[in-house]
Amino acid sequence: MASSAFAQASATTSATASITVFQPITITKNSDLTFGRVIRTSSTPTIFTVSAANGGTSTSGGNGIFTSGGGTPARATFTVNGEGGQAFNILSDATVVANGNTINLVAQGFGAPVSTTNTSTGTISGTLGSSGSTTFGVGGNVTLSSTSPTGVASGSFNVTVTYQ
Repeated sequence: MASSAFAQASATTSATASITVFQPITITKNSDLTFGRVIRTSSTPTIFTVSAANGGTSTSGGNGIFTSGGGTPARATFTVNGEGGQAFNILSDATVVANGNTINLVAQGFGAPVSTTNTSTGTISGTLGSSGSTTFGVGGNVTLSSTSPTGVASGSFNVTVTYQ
């Protein structure tokens, strides 16, 4: 004998709605990238480098040198503030042109500089639910030849940080 099935006209269930609210991420410039005073090469082009990691200087190639008296070479430094314990991305412009000289920028990679894409990552100190901060640097290199323009030169560049 067959029995009839009862059809259901409605059904109800419940779900949870959630949200995680972060503090805004901010970036503050602490210092500018400076190569100080350099003496360009008299022959083969020289690459002048200021390290993103520690501001140290080096040259390669020709006979150009860093010299005293025109300011101390230093990396640009920045402080990031935001939600504690969170990872963030750093993106800097790839280059800046100063008086016809192209400076290639390198954002500090927490562990190693990343020069091919100029992106890097870091982690804000502290824990979720609290404020945190960290600092990082941007360095760069410039190739100067015996015909590179002389004189004081500067240009600006952008650095952006975003939560991952």
